[in-house]
Amino acid sequence: MSPASRRAVALITVVSLLNSMAAMIIVPVLPMLVKEFTGDTEHAAAYVGEFAAIFAVAQFLAAPVLGALSDAFGRRRVILISAFGLAADYLLMALAPSVGWLLIGRTIAGVTSASAPAVNAYIADSLPAEERAGAYGWTGAAFAIGFLAGPAIGGVLGHIDPRLPFWVSAALCCALAGYGAFLLPESLPKERRVPFRFAHASVWSSFRLLAENRTARGLLLVLTMMMMAATCLPTTLVLYTDYRFGWSTATVGLYLTFAGAGHLLVQSLLVRRFVARFGERAAAVTGYSSVAIGFLIFATVPHGALFPIGTPFYALAGLVTPAVQARLTQAVAHDQQGRLQGTVAGVQALAGLLAPILFTQLFAFAIGPAHGWAPIGLHLYGAAALLICGGVLAWRKM
Repeated sequence: MSPASRRAVALITVVSLLNSMAAMIIVPVLPMLVKEFTGDTEHAAAYVGEFAAIFAVAQFLAAPVLGALSDAFGRRRVILISAFGLAADYLLMALAPSVGWLLIGRTIAGVTSASAPAVNAYIADSLPAEERAGAYGWTGAAFAIGFLAGPAIGGVLGHIDPRLPFWVSAALCCALAGYGAFLLPESLPKERRVPFRFAHASVWSSFRLLAENRTARGLLLVLTMMMMAATCLPTTLVLYTDYRFGWSTATVGLYLTFAGAGHLLVQSLLVRRFVARFGERAAAVTGYSSVAIGFLIFATVPHGALFPIGTPFYALAGLVTPAVQARLTQAVAHDQQGRLQGTVAGVQALAGLLAPILFTQLFAFAIGPAHGWAPIGLHLYGAAALLICGGVLAWRKM
């Protein structure tokens, strides 16, 4: 990797880290803040579920718009607009006098947090095709650090004041905006930009792009299968391990830290070396196969002490997304990178909305009075089946 490429990767990795840290710091306190307004856990839970759905829908609708804007006006400008918008949103939620204002804040957050298309397109602009998978691994690792550290920091800050994490998230977004304004160069030269067209800035435009590009359509389907399956464990882990093994919240927290560290190591240290030696297709197929094995272990182990045996296999999921993303960037022209990444982010938001419903309902059915034949780990078997299909499709499409 050339010095210029290393600098580009380092700069955009910092953007990913600050973005994920700001988003995750508020996770431990948002439900409790909602509970302050509603007065009871039942109504708070309903609102938190609505917040998650509205956030995902807003992100689904906004991602293609921001992707098209980045093709027209540059990646850096979209990243800056997103950072300023998120800072304003966190300030709004810090000062929110009611649940309604929090709802408005989560809607704004869904729109302005959809900067992933610009971040991913920045890598495609800055690096040759053979180096992109490693770069996507680094940005994924930065997200994992924020995912792990953010809730821990938010929990400590929330113990001081439930609204303090929102102020800190706003400060991080302001830091990101300042960083982008002064240190982050633009990756898309003016001569490679395209005029902004509303026809390219919608969900329907995303569908048209896929309809016109068979290669991109197949690769996105490969990626979507991992997006959906990957939500299975974090969505059901607490309930599943409590029901089967009697795990406490502390045990779950320790396990999530262990699993997150595994993902971090894979994405930061293994992806670039694996892809350089074996190629992107081998990375994707290995990742799919390994995670399927991990889920089968999670579903069949008889004791909670054996549950972590599946974690090294689960961690190899970190091979899939960087490899498929890198191949996707080669499927479209340079002036369509933003639209493509907007489509990817929109599909990811939709998968994040629908997949948790699927897997939690499978788990509920398996432990319900009418389950009959269904094993308790039905949701894990379902995710493993999806992963096996994804591995076969990756072998054929990549």
